[in-house]
Amino acid sequence: MFSSVGRTGEAFDDPDVAACYACRPPYPPELYRRLLELASGRGRLLDLGCGPGKLAIGLASHFERVIAIDPSEPMLRVARKLGAGHENIEWVRARAEETTLDGPFDLAVIGAAIHWMRPEIVMPKLKHALRPGAPLALVNGDEPSAAAWIDAYRAHLIRWVERGGGTWRDPVRTAPAYLDWIDIRSRESFSSEVDQTVDDLIEAEHSRATWSRAAMGVEAASAFDGELRGILHQHAVAGRISYRTDTTLTVGLPRSKPNDPQA
Repeated sequence: MFSSVGRTGEAFDDPDVAACYACRPPYPPELYRRLLELASGRGRLLDLGCGPGKLAIGLASHFERVIAIDPSEPMLRVARKLGAGHENIEWVRARAEETTLDGPFDLAVIGAAIHWMRPEIVMPKLKHALRPGAPLALVNGDEPSAAAWIDAYRAHLIRWVERGGGTWRDPVRTAPAYLDWIDIRSRESFSSEVDQTVDDLIEAEHSRATWSRAAMGVEAASAFDGELRGILHQHAVAGRISYRTDTTLTVGLPRSKPNDPQA
């Protein structure tokens, strides 16, 4: 059996989880172009919960200064390595709730990390750190979303969640609480076709908190990999697998107080 991670996302302090991030597919190029369109200027970018720096590195050449913040030193070690050459990125180890956000920023991005943060603390800080009218962009989605094997893949994940004593939750059906702290301006989606080795896709799964090897244990992680490899190899060509990712972009203005739906 494997354990769940706490609210603070301790799994991401695991060097193995950080290393496995390198196997996650990139975000679609169209997403980066859209983020640049949203920026109110090209002075300062904030990447909050930056992880291994996928967004910060992808946008760094378009901004004078990038502040990339994450509480995990293993993640930042990977980010510094991947971002070598981008001298305008300042990598900061800190929790979003505890650090000072020295703005003003022309754009703030959070990639698949907002659910680890406390919006009642983070959103008021973002509101004051952003230039007037400068947006917050929430990015999520770099996992397989469409393929000939997608149903078997999802059934595999659900089966393993239930083996661990958990209940599978569809995030699409649950409105996250942090949305009460954002005045939504737009929701957009971007798709990308991915081709990678079966082994790299399996490694990417272990970059996710639920499937970290530390949480699962050696035997369970090995069994998880073996079952998933059996599913994927039925559709692989020369050890490679193809699939589509769907990345969502939610754009809005952070609030100092939660939205009152009755108002």
